[in-house]
Amino acid sequence: MSTKEKIMDVALHMFSERGYEAVSIRDICGEVGIKESTLYYHFKNKKDILDSLISKFKTHIDELLGHIEDIGTEPDKKQTEAAEKNAIEFYMMDSYLFDPFCNLMLRFMMMEQFHNEEMRLLYEKTLFTDPYEIQMKVFTAIAMNFGISETDIEFIVRETHAYMTMLTFKYLLNGELTEERKKAYDRDVHEYMSRKMWITE
Repeated sequence: MSTKEKIMDVALHMFSERGYEAVSIRDICGEVGIKESTLYYHFKNKKDILDSLISKFKTHIDELLGHIEDIGTEPDKKQTEAAEKNAIEFYMMDSYLFDPFCNLMLRFMMMEQFHNEEMRLLYEKTLFTDPYEIQMKVFTAIAMNFGISETDIEFIVRETHAYMTMLTFKYLLNGELTEERKKAYDRDVHEYMSRKMWITE
């Protein structure tokens, strides 16, 4: 990890625990073990660190969304179910909610949404809007294959999104992110999905 990356990593951990305003440049430098002049070589100020974290997070999310652009275009049931499984495991778990960087950013945004409008909008987009739209895209494709009505699919997506959001707060944004919590989230999500009408044995 480069010095710049370490500064960002340490700053994010501190921001997510204390809040942006409560952390100083001196605090970050002390934790990283560098002089302030070294930090200023990489960043103009604390706001520049924040902007860099936000930019990194946005890039990561955009890349994930790019990977799942083809969800919902598969022509048959088997492929659609595979796309759904990929969306849950790749986007929502491994590369998003379970990812240490993304998890800390979500925790940080939860606090800063009350002080920073950009953070509030990003928090709303990545925790609520994007996952809902992904689920709507996947389940609409499933509806076409199984003959489920648009009204029913909208209800299914709302129910699914609400339940998964609850599990996210219960297991992943509540206390330390541990392997035990991730396994519990994974277990509950798959148990729920296995009971839905579009899952077959």
